[in-house]
Amino acid sequence: MNTEGLDYFIKVYEKKSITGAAKDLYITPQGISKTIKQLEMELETELFYRGPRGMEATETGELLYARAKHIKYLMDDIKKEISIIGGRKRVLNVVINYSATALLPVDYLYQVTEIHPDIKIKIKEYPDEYPIEQLFQEEVDVGLVLGYQDLENFEFELITSGESVAVVSNSHALALKDEISILELEHESLVIKPIENEKEHSFLAKCQENGFTPNVKHEYGSMATAHRLCERNGYVAISIDFVEEEYDHESLKVIRLKEKIPQNVYLVWRKSGINSKVISLLQSYIKRKRKPL
Repeated sequence: MNTEGLDYFIKVYEKKSITGAAKDLYITPQGISKTIKQLEMELETELFYRGPRGMEATETGELLYARAKHIKYLMDDIKKEISIIGGRKRVLNVVINYSATALLPVDYLYQVTEIHPDIKIKIKEYPDEYPIEQLFQEEVDVGLVLGYQDLENFEFELITSGESVAVVSNSHALALKDEISILELEHESLVIKPIENEKEHSFLAKCQENGFTPNVKHEYGSMATAHRLCERNGYVAISIDFVEEEYDHESLKVIRLKEKIPQNVYLVWRKSGINSKVISLLQSYIKRKRKPL
């Protein structure tokens, strides 16, 4: 049994599809099918059966999945320890949300390798709405994320406090105000970040607390799109204060909300002695570069 075979198995389990797994792994479905068959022969058991929702794990498949994630984590740890003993660069795997890059652009993070040449950083960016627990897979060491929830084997620290704001064009009636109640948005056409079932949308929850369902016209991925809709269509965009500080607003107005909706950025890191020194160096670097609370 090799780690590549476990990778294929894990992907098929999570996708419930050999074709879907092959697409994510950039290999042929035939290659994955062959690897799964080899695993089944080696373990002398069936790992999957075809169910109404696709490839479903058997009882032994469920057991292997639970153990496979842990095995992958142990193998990654062993590789890291060997690289440290061998004097090679220590690789730190970092994830960051799009909004967090407004505070710490990825080029700032990569610059830590100039200060500490023995450290190598790999960074992946994810949308704000991406579920926190899915961000921190086995290979991830550190994250800069919007919001936080308790995760096993991870610690966290508040980096920056932020809050939701409304953005309108200068010609919009609300542009005359510096602060508004969320109730004043009840009949406005809104653009907001994507709505995901896995992660609570704090703005929508606040609207519902105030007794109304907002009129969402568009879910944006790019802040540039949100700003354009405000300028050209008269929509109201819901954004974050520290994100908007990164833009030069000539034709737009940023308005505070009376009902505060926290949008905080946290530094999250794995509890592990292997990369603890490297993580500590990165923490110190981030604290020097971040904007004050």
